[in-house]
Amino acid sequence: MNESDEQGNSGDVHEERQPVHEPVLLSQTLQVLELQAGLVVVDGTVGAAGHAVEIAKAIGPGGLVVGLDRDEEILDVARVALMGVRATGAAAGFSLHHSPHARLREVLAEVGQPRCDRVLLDLGVSSLQLDRPERGFSFMADGPLDMRMDAGAPESAADWLATVGERELADTIYQLGEERHSRRIARRIVEARRRAPIVRTGQLADLVVQALPPAARHGRIHPATRTFQAIRMAVNDELGELERGLQAAFDCLAPGGRLAVISFHSIEDRVVKHFLRQHGRVVTKKPIVATPVEIRRNPRARSAKLRCAIKAEVAA
Repeated sequence: MNESDEQGNSGDVHEERQPVHEPVLLSQTLQVLELQAGLVVVDGTVGAAGHAVEIAKAIGPGGLVVGLDRDEEILDVARVALMGVRATGAAAGFSLHHSPHARLREVLAEVGQPRCDRVLLDLGVSSLQLDRPERGFSFMADGPLDMRMDAGAPESAADWLATVGERELADTIYQLGEERHSRRIARRIVEARRRAPIVRTGQLADLVVQALPPAARHGRIHPATRTFQAIRMAVNDELGELERGLQAAFDCLAPGGRLAVISFHSIEDRVVKHFLRQHGRVVTKKPIVATPVEIRRNPRARSAKLRCAIKAEVAA
């Protein structure tokens, strides 16, 4: 999910009793996947199972949903949702795994499946992660500067900011955040960390605002949005994970299988577009985007782009 939608416009609110998460482009995703009864479908970024629940219904009791996510905590939410629909007797079985989608082949081997029929990758950060200040993804509420999708990963955003060089930091903010004031921001961060460690989201957001010229502090999105996005993507190696995940998905798909990807960032979308063109028969000549009705209901969908391709059949 693009930070411009994640940080300030999320309509989802985290509640301990019943987390709320609305999947983007749901009907369009189900349509391009062309689901049928009995398929093996991988949701490589299962999150709260918003897509996976509907996939399980579509492929029926004879099918199997294999869900992967780097966030072990969110798998508990997915498990409850999938158990609920499975209990109706009209939905597929499921298997959930704390794993990046780059390990798709190993996960399928664990469940005794040499191949899968469909793969869905819904990139970005879940609203259930954003709405928890202790996860450190958002500046909307002050929290520890963490940003790790996998809480067990060794390096948090605070750790990364403590050691990254000024030039690398500026390049990261410019390339991954598309922030034109990246050098001013990097300079301010490096100067500030000489005085004290940068360990809170509010602390980082304030530094970014202070680094910007006055005219750049007011706009459609919060001035720290692009910097937070870039640091999150760097800490989680999101582009590297995407490239590895795309290759793993295509390697594991049966001939004629379909890979669908929802991206929220222009850089990610370019990676997806080029990969699908090189490796499959593209179903979506142009990316599918949300309707105005969906965007009004769920502002996070505003920057979502859905692409899909089919793995070539084996030549006779």
